[in-house]
Amino acid sequence: MNKDHKDPINTVSFPAPLPFCLKPISEGTVINIRVQPGARKTTWAGFHSQELKLMVQSPPVEGAANQSCLSFLARWFGLKRSEVVLLKGGKSRSKVFLLKGLTLEKCLSLIPVHNQDLLE
Repeated sequence: MNKDHKDPINTVSFPAPLPFCLKPISEGTVINIRVQPGARKTTWAGFHSQELKLMVQSPPVEGAANQSCLSFLARWFGLKRSEVVLLKGGKSRSKVFLLKGLTLEKCLSLIPVHNQDLLE
């Protein structure tokens, strides 16, 4: 771990209960995402209710936005594309993904609320 970096878990607090959009399971971590398709660029956009909000460039046509989400999440969390699975919400803006093999602690260290660059 980079010693020059502050421990983001101690500098940012989540609304209770922690973590509201994440759930550890035996296969990895489940994450609830609210997707906004057709955005100018693919990026995190804060929170929507009890979900992390993700804007994607792809339109909601023929699963393009779902594929963009899967690819983005794999890159963001350092996983193979096959390790990110859409569990629920294939035709909805509210989606549930499984991040295979990713612990809750690792996921917490990588989600945008813990990344000061995205908060500025």
